[in-house]
Amino acid sequence: MINRNQKRWNRVFENELVKLEGANVQKFDDDAFLAATKSGDFLPRLQLMTSNSDVCKKGQFPINNYALVSGQNLKDLSAAVDILVIVWRPKALEIGEVIISVYDINHIEFTRIAEKSNEKDSGCMFGPEFLVWVPSVKQFATFFMGSKSTRRESPNLKALLKKGATLKSHLIETPKYSWMSPVIVPCTTPFELPDTGEMMEQIEKFNNPPQTEIEKVEAPAAGAETRAR
Repeated sequence: MINRNQKRWNRVFENELVKLEGANVQKFDDDAFLAATKSGDFLPRLQLMTSNSDVCKKGQFPINNYALVSGQNLKDLSAAVDILVIVWRPKALEIGEVIISVYDINHIEFTRIAEKSNEKDSGCMFGPEFLVWVPSVKQFATFFMGSKSTRRESPNLKALLKKGATLKSHLIETPKYSWMSPVIVPCTTPFELPDTGEMMEQIEKFNNPPQTEIEKVEAPAAGAETRAR
């Protein structure tokens, strides 16, 4: 049962909410929020959120839309996303008790992860990772094409280096399985380019990663695909 003091507090709180309606009291925007909550110095990543993603299963994110993922924050970018394709690098990724990223294709760990990716539910992937600019949110991001189906599609994105591309998705079907996967087409819509100085800074960081990176595992808000297809 709610006591008298609680009722009084509820009325005060409600009155304050009424007074705030229409007032421009929020100084900082969504970009500032993402910057304040991002995980370390890592760029956000683009990810196609399919029906296999936990957040889609829970009805918390639209199925087959792209998300800009930063830590546990997901920003809906719709079913088609225009990007500027800047540069790419090789990457092997293992998701377990920690997240291991390897960028040296000749490193023994890269080979181990690539071979393990053939095992079901191994948490291992490998393929090209692209540095991109997302004009709709004016942010740099990464796009990792580490599953079998995305590796097959990746030459279409590489062919558009220094050009505009549009990320969409399509259905892939086999006798046993069916799933949605990214598909790449040239972008036909003009968009605003990033600042050249900032872009060169991001290129320098992207092109010179450590051989390996180890991160702590966060809550699986993004429902990362772990089965290579």
